[in-house]
Amino acid sequence: MKILYFLKIIIINIFIFLSLLVFIELFFGNWFKNNFSYRLSSERNIYRVYKFSFSNYKGESLYKRDTNAFRYGKNPVDVGKIDVVFTGGSTTNQKFLKFEDTIVNNLDTFFKDKKIVNAGVDGLSINGHINSFDFWFNKIEELNPKFYIFYLGINDKNLLNYKNKPVDEFRESSSRGNLREYLESNSFFYGKFRLIKAALYFKYNFEKGANIVNKDGVVYGERSERKFITFEEFSEKNEVNKLFVNRYISLLNILTNKVRESNADPIYITQISGYGINSELFSAANAIMKHCKNESLKCINLAKEINLDYDDFYDELHLNPNGSIKVYNYLSNKLEKIIK
Repeated sequence: MKILYFLKIIIINIFIFLSLLVFIELFFGNWFKNNFSYRLSSERNIYRVYKFSFSNYKGESLYKRDTNAFRYGKNPVDVGKIDVVFTGGSTTNQKFLKFEDTIVNNLDTFFKDKKIVNAGVDGLSINGHINSFDFWFNKIEELNPKFYIFYLGINDKNLLNYKNKPVDEFRESSSRGNLREYLESNSFFYGKFRLIKAALYFKYNFEKGANIVNKDGVVYGERSERKFITFEEFSEKNEVNKLFVNRYISLLNILTNKVRESNADPIYITQISGYGINSELFSAANAIMKHCKNESLKCINLAKEINLDYDDFYDELHLNPNGSIKVYNYLSNKLEKIIK
């Protein structure tokens, strides 16, 4: 009888303990504060350390995104104070750079009377930017920026043979992946687990507390050869792909209308890669500037005007801290005349 009595006590206490955990999870988690359903799950409530070693860039970065999927530094973003949403792909996100080295943070610091927020998502193409209003920005009630800045071109190389990419619909490639990311992004306890992992890495150099980018000797995105083609060099020997330009302009028309429907103005910035200019980037830049002229928009032809070179990138696409500062210096001068 005593055994049954103690067993009953243990079961009751386990039930109370588990009930308390469920209550804490439901009350402090994001289950009832999530306006995005399963969308953006892999971009929300992130607290992660990346450790990397590229041929010309080594180090670590603390990568944080808040509940609205905006990358941030010390504090999550106050949505009601956002003046400018700066969006793009991984070249905007810059997750392997420390937040203070990113283009967007430096612009935010430069424009003291403007709040500029980083909404870059790795792999996002122009189709994803169009979808971002239905799946992301329009879901945030207090979000009312004056400008949306789009830094784009690199992820549109397959534009003429485009197939729906999960990232452009802000979802995972499988139902299992959607469920996993949904649970992780909304869970209170999993969020604390991420904080603990990062703290152990920074305090005790606990390797499992970081995401190793070049794990098992496989380096992410290293360039196979040393070459860099400037916009001017490319334009001397090549012409735009007219089919690409026409398709791109049709999508830019849709995107511009989406921005205007949200009572904001779009600003488009052209891109260059770690190899310089190629056919797609050249055609995208020409399409963007043609669209801006047609729509009387103030846009920036970075691909043509900036003085970047091979050593400003750590791989095929992404700027290292030195390159990031160059782009910031260029953009701060250009944007100062636009987002007054």
